[in-house]
Amino acid sequence: EFVEYYKNTYFEEVYNILKKKYKLGRVRLLLKEPRSTLSWHRDPEPRLHIPIITNPGCRMVIEDKAIHMPADGSVWITNATKYHNAFNGGEENRVHLVACLTDYKFH
Repeated sequence: EFVEYYKNTYFEEVYNILKKKYKLGRVRLLLKEPRSTLSWHRDPEPRLHIPIITNPGCRMVIEDKAIHMPADGSVWITNATKYHNAFNGGEENRVHLVACLTDYKFH
């Protein structure tokens, strides 16, 4: 179900493009404030990330690998079923569009 507030916006356009390629669960915008960290955890399914606002101090750590996802229009698929966290060590907000992928298999 798509939230009425975002109908006929660019977010709906992006959502419609993504749902043609992926079986989506919950889709939302996530904010990580400066100098903050998400706890070490696992999720029940993989996640799709589209960075919207980021900075060089932002990293996602999955097991023993840290990655920076630039806000360049790229779509990132992360194996959130493994232990991971995210942190923003920078001075500005980090915002990602994040979607649960309900039927995605890593090769």
